Amino acid sequence: MIDLNTIKNFNIPRSDPNFIGTAKEFDELPETHKEQILFLDKAAEKYIFEFVSSAHIITGGFWDPFTKGNFKTVEEYDKFYGTQESKQDLKKWLFNRGIAFPTWVFVLTGSGYPPMLMTWKMMVKYAEHIFFSDDVMVFDKTINWCLVYFHENKMFFGKDNI
Repeated sequence: MIDLNTIKNFNIPRSDPNFIGTAKEFDELPETHKEQILFLDKAAEKYIFEFVSSAHIITGGFWDPFTKGNFKTVEEYDKFYGTQESKQDLKKWLFNRGIAFPTWVFVLTGSGYPPMLMTWKMMVKYAEHIFFSDDVMVFDKTINWCLVYFHENKMFFGKDNI
């Protein structure tokens, strides 16, 4: 049975394409990185999307995801300029959200890729590949926080779920 504690067991080999690019490009990542990135199968995908829907993590459109005040604090980030400096600023902003690097997070994209489960460290490391054109939602099993990227270069971080 799938639940948040067993979902890691429902993974598949990397997809082609994936958020890094081709399967070959993903295969060239360091082994320690690949061990911290799991692609979830269809059963896990169905479970996690039903979980998200029933938990009401998102209460508005991705352009205003926390409209019903489901988080005590909402921070926004919109400094996406495509420069190397802005990519580093994004990583710093993500790092400063206070999520521990070993925390496993769910990454749901609108790009047709399967949902992923990865450590926060890998999410920050590969942020420029994850947040580039499609809507993305990131959260952990506590659902005490949620990160939403809206494809028009706006990011929302809600914390302290009510």
